[in-house]
Amino acid sequence: MRRVLSLGAPAVSIRTKYTKGASVVTMRRLTSVLTLGVALMLLGSTAVVAVVVPLPDTSQTTLLTAAVGEQANVSVPSNVGFSVFDTSASTDSANQSVSATSLILESGHHLQISIKANAASFTKPLGGTGTWEATDVSWNAPAWTGGTGSTGILSSAAYNPVANSVADPSALSTTALKYTLAAHGAVTVAGSYTLACTWKFECVAP
Repeated sequence: MRRVLSLGAPAVSIRTKYTKGASVVTMRRLTSVLTLGVALMLLGSTAVVAVVVPLPDTSQTTLLTAAVGEQANVSVPSNVGFSVFDTSASTDSANQSVSATSLILESGHHLQISIKANAASFTKPLGGTGTWEATDVSWNAPAWTGGTGSTGILSSAAYNPVANSVADPSALSTTALKYTLAAHGAVTVAGSYTLACTWKFECVAP
């Protein structure tokens, strides 16, 4: 009796011939199987080099690499309020804290902190007519640990810098950042006027 088992062309074809209880197995297309095995090895994500060595052997090595990205532990105020009792005069916020600690930057680089308005103007309450523009908000330049502050005006068109660190800082922080909301006589309806902003922390080359 002759039995043929096919495992998909052109992979392996096994033909078994039975003769009085004994069996003879012949392998065909062995070259195709070996070629497929090599192809699968090359397609793997990790390079593997197989060599024949006498045992015991200590000639093989593996390189371990830890890729460390630039990083920081940051903290910004979730809300800054202005208690406006006279729309014809500017209003200051309370002092705000901003920090970036546990800094890991590329050697010689600086950390820059910037802010940008998410819209061109404050959202008005129901029935409101006039409102503040993003550019009606400015900030001071207080003392910063690990760097220098910059006065600025809020914009929805670009991130404007708030502070820059020294080279290779371990931290950059302040507890005295103060915002100022400009006077706006056209605001005539009481209520909450809101504007969301986005902070940007980035590493910059010297």
